[in-house]
Amino acid sequence: MPPSVLAPLLRLWSSAYLGCAAFLLIGLFPSALLSAELFAELAWLALLGSIPTTLVLGSALRASQAPRLIVVAVGAAIAGLGLAVGWEHADFLLSGPRWAVHPQRALLQIAITALLSLLGAGGWLWLVVGAQTHGRIKRAVWLFASSAGAVLLSVAIGRFRAYDYTLAQAVFPGGVLCAGSIHVFCRSSDRYGWAAPGLALFFALFGAGSRLSPDWVSTGERQVIEESRAGALATLYVLPHAQDEEQWNDGDLDCPPAGRVLEQSPIRMPANERRNVLVISVDALRKDAVGAEKSGKPVTPELARLQERGVSFENATTTYPATFFAVGSAFTGLSPAEIYLSPTIPETIFTWARTYVDRELVILPDDYWFRIPIVHDFLAPEADTSFVRSDAEATRALVRELKASRANGESVMAWVHYYSPHSPYRSHPSFSFGRGRKNAYLSEVAFFDRQLGRLMEYLERDGWLDDTLVVFFSDHGEALGEKSYFGHHVYLNGWMVDVPLVLWHASLEPSKPRVGVSLADVAPTILHFLGIPRPADLPARSLFTLEPDAKGRASYSEAFPVRGDALFDSFRLTAREATIRARLRGIRVASEGYEPKGAITLDDQRLIHHRGAGATLLYDRARDGSETRVGAIQTPERSGLLLSELERWEHDQLERIQCRLRLNEEP
Repeated sequence: MPPSVLAPLLRLWSSAYLGCAAFLLIGLFPSALLSAELFAELAWLALLGSIPTTLVLGSALRASQAPRLIVVAVGAAIAGLGLAVGWEHADFLLSGPRWAVHPQRALLQIAITALLSLLGAGGWLWLVVGAQTHGRIKRAVWLFASSAGAVLLSVAIGRFRAYDYTLAQAVFPGGVLCAGSIHVFCRSSDRYGWAAPGLALFFALFGAGSRLSPDWVSTGERQVIEESRAGALATLYVLPHAQDEEQWNDGDLDCPPAGRVLEQSPIRMPANERRNVLVISVDALRKDAVGAEKSGKPVTPELARLQERGVSFENATTTYPATFFAVGSAFTGLSPAEIYLSPTIPETIFTWARTYVDRELVILPDDYWFRIPIVHDFLAPEADTSFVRSDAEATRALVRELKASRANGESVMAWVHYYSPHSPYRSHPSFSFGRGRKNAYLSEVAFFDRQLGRLMEYLERDGWLDDTLVVFFSDHGEALGEKSYFGHHVYLNGWMVDVPLVLWHASLEPSKPRVGVSLADVAPTILHFLGIPRPADLPARSLFTLEPDAKGRASYSEAFPVRGDALFDSFRLTAREATIRARLRGIRVASEGYEPKGAITLDDQRLIHHRGAGATLLYDRARDGSETRVGAIQTPERSGLLLSELERWEHDQLERIQCRLRLNEEP
């Protein structure tokens, strides 16, 4: 190839490469240190990103010399492609319950799709304008506007990580803008014209021996976006196509006969005496926030005091890092996958106890997530449900309803869900711990703690604990900056899955059992207390039947990419084998930025398995709830044993799903 052709191509590729690398580096400073390993990963990712970026830049340069009709035609083609891609992203952005039933949802989806399409075509035309720009002032204006656009895209990715699936796509246009700016700058400068190819070749060779580490992807897309940006695209587009399909056993299944198991009540109460159950759940309360101190002040003095007076399980974990499946497990005894893949709407503590108590009531936050039909139809069917605007109002409403039931001599099954620790966090004047999101979160926790204390004060004063089992738990934890993430849904680390779980009753001696337990054990515990037979195939067990300090009992957690209509319509679909198989594939394959994963917690160990990346993360757990990463290479036997236990549990889980499907289809 003659030098007259090679030199422009080399300049074009080097601009594309350095532009991708520059955009990847924007999010690293000043909060993160650039290690040699991370730099090599970035250099390798930029090498991948430089290929499509070079093509886009080259097409813009060629179009800048073509007739206007060609430019318009190419822009229209890009706009059409944007319509196809943008439709899926618009559907994802409108997947929340607030928009799922919005009367103008279709129009909003069309508007968002059109906007994304115009932005795509406009971005390409902007590159064409840059290639045609001459003169120092015009070029400076174009460079400034392009740089500002790249910075805004970077800030958007870092700031609005709730919708990473869509924002991850900003990695490509951000890199293209940076690449275009570098190319225009180098083209106009004879002094620095050859600096770009030299730097690009050096960094490309440096990163050529690197690769995208499975452990990097397994940390979750949000941290990959924060640290490498382009790694998110691998999570979105590579991993979903690199996984084996789940094995479905079409042969004979050893399905146990359907039946019920009746266990004697663990609390000494006459068989005909009234028994009540009160379930108190709180959203997004980290276990390590309970009993914590900030600026010399306790954050949860009421809950810490109540833990000392009840049965507080030290090794309790949630089944899922989000409310619906976590509370669903607590109310059914099933794992999240069993709930989602159930051929019929699963029975809950409310349906089981319908003929055992006089009244069922529920107090929920007045938030759109709790008003979607699936919450009431599944979690609290036929219960008297009230919606309140604050945790303080939740306490008042529950006390009011309990007083009315006591006055009428009614036995009660009640559930109240406190919501303050859920994002967005705001600092309460009465509980000010300083500025910042972490301190605002602690302020919300302290506000909830006061309301819980007031509720328990009433229960003790009016004698409810004499005939009432009170069950308290947090549905999941919360990330407060760990792995560059705030919120929940994604990770299965200790700060996300370790939760407080406490029982209170006048007949229960205060204790702190160390046995491993799960939120799924709540349902059989309530059935045990009420004297209701539990399903024989229920894998969870009553907390009353466990040895308090027994070792070797594992608990399991999982997370899978189910959201939007796929979740809200879960129990409205006809659950035949084809439907169950499709759902099974959906929860075992990375999709829309969410990677499926499972975790096993066993005594002082936790192993997290990332199905998409094929990576396992092993942790040692301390008594204070903290965990330390252990290299799986150094401990292959421990990792192998825990992974085999996790895979065995997943296999048994799938067999139970198939057995229930078979039972459901039998005449």
